Amino acid sequence: MAAAHTIGVTTFDREAAETASKSAAPIFEAAAHPYAHQERRCKQMRASRPATVRASMPEQSSRDLLVTAQLIEAACRARDGDSDGTRAHIARAVALLDGHPGPIVTRQTGDRVPRQIPRGGFAAWQSRRLAALVDANLAGKIVIKDLAASLNISVGHFCRAFRRTFGVPARIWIRQRRIELAQGLMLTTGASLSEIALSCGMSDQSHFTRSFRRIVGEAPSSWRQTRHDTIEERVTELAVSARAK
Repeated sequence: MAAAHTIGVTTFDREAAETASKSAAPIFEAAAHPYAHQERRCKQMRASRPATVRASMPEQSSRDLLVTAQLIEAACRARDGDSDGTRAHIARAVALLDGHPGPIVTRQTGDRVPRQIPRGGFAAWQSRRLAALVDANLAGKIVIKDLAASLNISVGHFCRAFRRTFGVPARIWIRQRRIELAQGLMLTTGASLSEIALSCGMSDQSHFTRSFRRIVGEAPSSWRQTRHDTIEERVTELAVSARAK
C-alpha cells in the first residue's frame, strides 16, 4: 500500500517532491514502531545478542526487509527534494514486490534503470528464479556454480548472461543485494552492525563497512543514524499534527 501510495508522484520538480514527502507519511508511521522500541531491543540483545537477528528474520522475509529499506529511503529522498533518488528507490521497491531483481540503486548508478532485456540476457522467469534463490541464501555462502545449475546452464554462459542483464558481474550484484538486506535490518531491528554483517553473509563488520561505504557512499553507522533521526522527526511532526486536529 505504501508503494502504491508513493508511486502516485508522476512529476519530480520541487512541488512534486513535497507531495511525495507528504504521501510518504504512512512509511514513516510504519517505521515508527521499530524505532520506538529500539532501546528495549538493545537491552534484550545484551542478554542474547546472537539470537536477535535470527529471531527477527522469520517475522519478515528478506524481500519484506528489502522493500522496507527502499520505501523509507524513497521517503527520505523525497523529503530532501531529491526527485531522481525518490523515483529510483520507488522503482526498486516495485521491482522487489514483483519478485524481479530489478535495478539496484547505488551511488554510482543513481536512477538509471534498464528498460528491456538485452540480447543474450536472462528471461524474466530466470531473473525471478535467481532473485528468489539469492534472497533465500543471503546469510550464507552463495556459489556461482550453484546459481548456474539452477538454470541448467554452464558457468560461462551464466556469467555472460548475468552481466548483459544487470550490467555487473554476479558477485558484485550479490554483494549489493546483501547490503540492501543489511539496510532493512538496520532500519527494523536494534541489532549491532557486527550481528547484521554476519546475518548478511559478510565475514566481519570491517568487511561489511567497506562494502557498504563503496556501494552506498557513507559509513553504515552514519547512514543508520541519519535515517532513524529522520523517522523520529517525521513521527514527531505527525504526532503534533494529530494533536492539533
